[in-house]
Amino acid sequence: MKTIRSSRFLVFALVGLLTITSFLFSTAQPVLAAAPVITSDVISVTNPAPIGVDCGAFQVLATFTVERQNITFYDEAGNKTKQIRHVSFTGTLYNSVTRASLPYEGTFNRTEDFVAHTVIFTGLRFAVQIPGQGVLALDTGQTVLDVSTNPPALIFEAGQHEFNAQICQLLG
Repeated sequence: MKTIRSSRFLVFALVGLLTITSFLFSTAQPVLAAAPVITSDVISVTNPAPIGVDCGAFQVLATFTVERQNITFYDEAGNKTKQIRHVSFTGTLYNSVTRASLPYEGTFNRTEDFVAHTVIFTGLRFAVQIPGQGVLALDTGQTVLDVSTNPPALIFEAGQHEFNAQICQLLG
């Protein structure tokens, strides 16, 4: 009889221990941030608009269609921590005075770190390529900016980044 009671006590003790252990492990799990939010959009600019390139005697204008996919990460409080943007576009660049034009395109990633206040561009940001003439202007590689300042400060740059000067010469 004593053996049966001891066995019952042991079973109840083990069940109790398992229940407590299960409870502790189920409630002690870390809080995980929400899954990233993925969005896509297409933007078209059909009337030539300034793109911020000043060639002295003229401004560079552009039309374009851009496809973007944004992958946005949030912390457990719902604040943006990082956004990775895949960008692909085609368009036309114009001399604001003569209306001379050139085709241009690009495919790159833009990664913004909202905690470190940086933006990193990686890939082919801009290219002017004409069949039979090859690549005439190019901005490719990596650029890292500190966006906590206005205007953003350059932290690092690698690759070829003479696109603005090349465009001014080609459209001038």
